[in-house]
Amino acid sequence: MTEQMTESTGLVKSLRPYHVWALGVGIVLVGEYMGWNFTIAKGGVLGSLFAMLVAGTMYIMISLCASELGSSTKLAGGPYDWARLFIGPGAAASVGLAVYMEYIALQAADAIVVAFIAQEIWPDLQVFPITLLVIATLTFINYRGVVAALTLNFFMTAIAFLAIIVFFFSGTFGVFEMNPERLFQGALPNGLIGLFAALQFGPWFFLGIEGAAMCAEECKQPSRAVPLGQQAGMITLLVGAAMTLFVCTMLIDSSVPAEGLGVSVYPLFEAAQASGIYLLIALLALGTLLTCLSSANGCVCDSSRSWFALSRDHFVSPWFSSVHPKYQTPYKAVIFTMPIAIAFAFSGYLDQVITFSIVSGLLCYVLIPFSLIRFRKLFPMNSSKVRPFISPLQPWIAWFAMAIAIVIMSTLFWGYRYNLLFALAFYLIAYFYFHNRHKKYIKHFDWGKEMGWPNPSHHDTKE
Repeated sequence: MTEQMTESTGLVKSLRPYHVWALGVGIVLVGEYMGWNFTIAKGGVLGSLFAMLVAGTMYIMISLCASELGSSTKLAGGPYDWARLFIGPGAAASVGLAVYMEYIALQAADAIVVAFIAQEIWPDLQVFPITLLVIATLTFINYRGVVAALTLNFFMTAIAFLAIIVFFFSGTFGVFEMNPERLFQGALPNGLIGLFAALQFGPWFFLGIEGAAMCAEECKQPSRAVPLGQQAGMITLLVGAAMTLFVCTMLIDSSVPAEGLGVSVYPLFEAAQASGIYLLIALLALGTLLTCLSSANGCVCDSSRSWFALSRDHFVSPWFSSVHPKYQTPYKAVIFTMPIAIAFAFSGYLDQVITFSIVSGLLCYVLIPFSLIRFRKLFPMNSSKVRPFISPLQPWIAWFAMAIAIVIMSTLFWGYRYNLLFALAFYLIAYFYFHNRHKKYIKHFDWGKEMGWPNPSHHDTKE
């Protein structure tokens, strides 16, 4: 496996901080447009607010961990490469597959929502053909080049975020009537159990922001671009989540969790419809379409990079590690995202697809901070050569982030226990299979040769 690190992958170094922002926010902003509202179905308005705050705290910590790891390693595999370097082959393969499945499932969910929106506008259209068209089109865009794909993401994401801001301030300044009493009518319909159960969909407000660090290998200055783009993205999402929760709960009835806001496919669009303002309805319809497209576009980028990294180290077939001679993209890994996304989309069950994406993401949120803890144990020195970005209060926030991720994962037992058990069994089998298959190929790294770092004081890096 170590020999693979020295190969020239041919990935072009052309991305800037706004590309990193566009990748991270582009993937995640869709969580403000749909999916987050399932927290309402579980815990009402108060449960949703609690889930947003707990998940937001976890993601701030995860983003800091990912920024430090991404700017230090500068590798395309992101969480996969961090686990491979600092934990071992079994953990690396498990987290690499988890990243891949997290983004593929998210891409499928995005495509489903785009199809539902299109059917809302043009009733004669069928959902599944539109879903296929969205997946195929975005696969082709990523096949042609990462700069074009993420530049497109930047503009789509900016418009979608602007739509949330305009909608929020339109209500604040009285352009349409809001109903503050609804904040209390659906505050806590299922008691304290509902408050706890709402955590299971809390990650949807921010799910995937750690993926911004996965373009580090393609950044011009990763030590600057990754932390700056990722932290700016996290601030953007926190503001957007607060605005979304506030305005949607005042416009859509949430007093009966199993109806209205708690089960909506596109809550911001429905909130705009409830406002009765045609221009806002059109703006939020456009925002929903663009944010779903930008999210699915970023998911193709990140999932293909994870698969590319797995292939480059022979966890899966080396055939997928080819780089296009003209476009300099991992084009075979990009193309392979399409049939898997179609398989997820074929189910048509949005909450089930979202749940699998959340479980996969939560596994990453346990292993990302653990990778940072191992990294800092190996390299305790704060050398700018090893650690160009130093996240604060480590390793304490890494341990706290892991604890929150485990607690949120446990809440999936309410309503999605079979999804949780299946996903955990899948990744556990992957762990043991790849650990036993690849441990004989693992040798001590020559950190100077492989990463350009001084050798650590001890080499207990592998399982």
